[in-house]
Amino acid sequence: MTPELTQEVYKEALTTWRYEVDSYWQRNSYFAAFETVALAGCWYVIEHRHLFSGVAFAVLGTISTVVWLITSIAVHRYIDYWWKSIHRAEDALSLSESRLDFATMHPGSHLHPSFWVHVIPCLFMAAWLVIAGVALCGLCSCKP
Repeated sequence: MTPELTQEVYKEALTTWRYEVDSYWQRNSYFAAFETVALAGCWYVIEHRHLFSGVAFAVLGTISTVVWLITSIAVHRYIDYWWKSIHRAEDALSLSESRLDFATMHPGSHLHPSFWVHVIPCLFMAAWLVIAGVALCGLCSCKP
């Protein structure tokens, strides 16, 4: 492979990685906003004693959160793939010789941000389960 082609592959891998990271955060922001509004709406429905509808919305909200979590995990794996591709391209370009292998040298935070990002949908899922529980308790109670 020519040095020019290797450089082009490196640039494309970096561009793709950056795009995937940006879209990952944007997608998570949209999901979080949607889930927040849906939770508020579902709570409003339950508060006004439409308990069957509230349970149905809570089930749909839980499913939506599962979809969010699965999507988030899949996209994170894709981002990780491109990050490793950048490392391989830096190696092929011998960027370590000039200490320009920034991605390879980066030590990382060791905090496993992908794990913590995945906790957020789990917290929303817990909120949906609490709302479903409240609605179900309302349906099961003998109170008018």
